[in-house]
Amino acid sequence: MASRCQRHHQGMEQHQRPFYRHDMIAKAAAIQHGQAMTNYATKNNRADIVKTNHLSENLPPMGMWDEMVLHQSMFKQKYSKKPIELTSIRFEISPSEEEARNWTMEDWQRCLDEFIHEIDHISKVNHIGKRKGKAATSVKPTNISNSQYFAALHRDSKSGIPHLHLVVNRIDMDGNLNDVKFIGERAVMAAKVVNQHHGWKDAMYIREKRIAKITNACLDVLRSMSAFDWNVYADKLRTKGYDIELIRDKTDQAKVHGYRFTFGRTTIKASELGVGRNLTASKIENTFRRLHPQATPIGQRAYTSASTALDNRSQMVSSCQSRISAVAQPQVSPKFRKILQVDGMHYNILMPTAAYDAMNNCIEVSENGSVSHDDIMNVAMLLFMNYLDAATSMSESCGGGGSPGSGWGRGKDDDRDWARRCAMQANWLCKPIKRSRRR
Repeated sequence: MASRCQRHHQGMEQHQRPFYRHDMIAKAAAIQHGQAMTNYATKNNRADIVKTNHLSENLPPMGMWDEMVLHQSMFKQKYSKKPIELTSIRFEISPSEEEARNWTMEDWQRCLDEFIHEIDHISKVNHIGKRKGKAATSVKPTNISNSQYFAALHRDSKSGIPHLHLVVNRIDMDGNLNDVKFIGERAVMAAKVVNQHHGWKDAMYIREKRIAKITNACLDVLRSMSAFDWNVYADKLRTKGYDIELIRDKTDQAKVHGYRFTFGRTTIKASELGVGRNLTASKIENTFRRLHPQATPIGQRAYTSASTALDNRSQMVSSCQSRISAVAQPQVSPKFRKILQVDGMHYNILMPTAAYDAMNNCIEVSENGSVSHDDIMNVAMLLFMNYLDAATSMSESCGGGGSPGSGWGRGKDDDRDWARRCAMQANWLCKPIKRSRRR
């Protein structure tokens, strides 16, 4: 049976434009610093308040938080044996850029209502990351719809993508505690359900399709060239509509050591294309030669019989076709791929599966901590890709702090050793600044 929110959207879509077409992403965490998050979410009263729930009207940001604290104090005796230190839940809800650009406040309210409806109805968590593949875990559903909360709209992030910040009181209006076990996974699941309701495609799916399309375009260009030349290669791809940037050596402009494609604020690097990195700057000329095998020299043909020459020609064609076929398969890859959003920016993660597994095995989650396995894993993957600022920002949003330091770097580590180092660093970065027992 369709939810009330879903039926409402279906009725709206018959009379006006679709709600939005692509994917929405969401993340969540239980936090201790509700006051600081209130200031951040509302930008010190400079953000648009989309909706409040069970709060007095026209309150300033700190007034809303004060009412949440007052409500919590009413149940102080109930939770006296195990005081609640993680007093609120913060969510970040981000729809696709092109669709949200022209949303009204009513559109944002409907988006929020549908997300809350879905997350409140999650009772089992299908695990992501380290626990992926294991049986789903039963969880106590949240009661956000009957809790104090406020949602603020950020329009001026670095990426330009508008998104919602939602701050929820841990204690609902009935005095019960909103369960936060696997709250990050629940947010992802709720966003996925909303995406499915509206037929929005997953961001990773869209990216993989784009990578495959670019790969085929690059191979077509290589086949069409009589000799490899970087400028010709780039110009031919531009004529196909691709925004390609050649990364040249600072001291030798004729030397290209990398290239990438840009789609708005999304970037795809050459290392993501093809099979076995065969379209990177260091390997692309070898790929070109494989697509253009040399014919048998004329002088040599004089010493071979007609039948032998014919056999050689057949073998050559067959070999060429098999090689081209092998090169043209973009979907076979031993890499783990993921897209992370931090502070409105999207970061592409690409790492060997062996390194991913090694990293996963080194993640340590405090039994009573507020940071999930996925949060720590995401920080570790950002470190692996050398996105230091993003890793630091994400660890701070999880209640941790600090930075890897100026001496941080990969050095001579292989992929798995580097992955383990990143995992251990992420464990430290994500530890709460206040080292007290939390609930």
